[in-house]
Amino acid sequence: MSRQPPDQPEPSAVPEQSGVAQRPPGPPEEQADRIRTDQERRIRRARRTRVVKVLALLTVVVILVIFVVANANPVRVSYVFVHGRPRLIWVMLACAFLGGIIGYAIGRPGRELRRGRRGTGSEPQR
Repeated sequence: MSRQPPDQPEPSAVPEQSGVAQRPPGPPEEQADRIRTDQERRIRRARRTRVVKVLALLTVVVILVIFVVANANPVRVSYVFVHGRPRLIWVMLACAFLGGIIGYAIGRPGRELRRGRRGTGSEPQR
């Protein structure tokens, strides 16, 4: 029977997770360093993600400002009985909003699907 050196734990003392042996925990200083570096890595990753999100948001805002300025001239719109001269951007936004509402109303699931009946209608009823 071979003896383990006194500073190393017995092989059976090493916890296993999902069949893979974990390396034995080191001295408390090494564990603290490992935890600190993991936390620093997560913080750096979160900062990079935040920077990318801010840059994407700034890009979208710049594009929207350019779009609004380019479409700020008034246009003649004929409503059913009256005429108006709103700015083109408001006409475009109103059309996009109404199109979104109509698309949602047409594409949303019916009452049968919301209640949990997901049949296609071609199956025989029981």
